[in-house]
Amino acid sequence: MKNIRFFALLFSFIVVAEEGRLEREPNSYRYSSLGLYAFKAEDSGLEGKVSLSLPGPLYLVAEAKADGVDVDNEEYDKFTKAIRIGAHVGIGDVLNSVSVGNVSLQIENFMDVFLEVGIKATDIDSQLDFSESDTQANVITGIRFGDSNGWEGKIFIDFSKETEVVQQVCPVNLVCTAFETSQVTYVLDDETDQKFGFTATYNASKRGALVIETSTSKVSDGVIKIGYQFNF
Repeated sequence: MKNIRFFALLFSFIVVAEEGRLEREPNSYRYSSLGLYAFKAEDSGLEGKVSLSLPGPLYLVAEAKADGVDVDNEEYDKFTKAIRIGAHVGIGDVLNSVSVGNVSLQIENFMDVFLEVGIKATDIDSQLDFSESDTQANVITGIRFGDSNGWEGKIFIDFSKETEVVQQVCPVNLVCTAFETSQVTYVLDDETDQKFGFTATYNASKRGALVIETSTSKVSDGVIKIGYQFNF
């Protein structure tokens, strides 16, 4: 959470209005893009993400991540794939549709509200003939704000259950062998994890943007991600 506060504060200081620099409306956020990223969590990893704008407010997101998990000095390869369908709407379009009597609101679309719903698949493998996988629901929601001609910000919450590789623990009042306690098991958390994140995007050109992201959750360590996004 400290990382998110830091990046949010930094973003508030470096945002400079660059209206018209890329000949876009300030709220013309890109929903068709290809992103390549490197991130640091428990281990370093790589991520690829594709977003495709669909008719109306809809868009499609597909992403894949590869990193590692360390358990008792053993390293496990973790591969995560997700696909989601999303919808976005300007905050002004939402609030201006609400009226009380003869009074109606006139608010500009200074930010987008978005919601993405889909599935996430996780595979964990090792060189010790350990291989497990599962598929879970995945929901991401948040807001996008800032100037699409320069700096943009995104605050989001990612809801999904997380899978972990953990060391076997000997139950109380039982005697376990060294072999039994050296085994690892694949655990799906009972509660849905909530990842809170902040993304800062600088639109360097009409077709490219630099991306810095930080996130934290109840289950996993904080993640810092940096990469480049090709806009279509």
